Amino acid sequence: MSATVTVIFGGQEQKTIPLDKPRLVVGREPTCEIHIDNLGISRQHCAFAARGEAYVVQDMGSSNGTFVNGRKITEHFLNDADEVMIGKYTLKFKNDAQAAPAPAANAEGEAGVPDTLNTYVMDGAKIQEQLAKMRAGPGPGTGTPLAPAAGATAKDYAKALDPGSQSAPSSDVTTLKTYLAALAAVVVVLLIVVVIMVVRAQK
Repeated sequence: MSATVTVIFGGQEQKTIPLDKPRLVVGREPTCEIHIDNLGISRQHCAFAARGEAYVVQDMGSSNGTFVNGRKITEHFLNDADEVMIGKYTLKFKNDAQAAPAPAANAEGEAGVPDTLNTYVMDGAKIQEQLAKMRAGPGPGTGTPLAPAAGATAKDYAKALDPGSQSAPSSDVTTLKTYLAALAAVVVVLLIVVVIMVVRAQK
């Protein structure tokens, strides 16, 4: 997987750092993996951390806060091309594993119409199949979830990594509950009929 962070200041790209470690800290301290020497940046401002094949950005109690696409965050799953703002610096995140494929050309050689309803292109059945594999746990001999197919979003990663995000009960359970409710109603009706018959027999 090729994931990087590009440091941008004043609209100019300063440097690009590969996210080749499980966790990289951004800050003013010289020991930080992504060092930014600016008073608007805390000594240890934020960190990029790997979560399987996805990445999160975590604020480390910074003075001025950490923002993703304009929203202040504490921890946030990142999508390809997300922009992390700290002070006057922008850290542009890129993850090739999440990047959407280029639109295919049609018979006339023109690019296909992009899907404006979805940020990333991925067949729904493939998403379900991939998430099922990721929920199943680590691949053989590894300690991380299976790699996702290209085009999966950060929400897909978050749902797959969250053990509480399970599917709703199946329709079989709902059907069984309906049958049991109907059976209970029938039993009640029969009991009423029996009571009526007993009362009439005693008169």
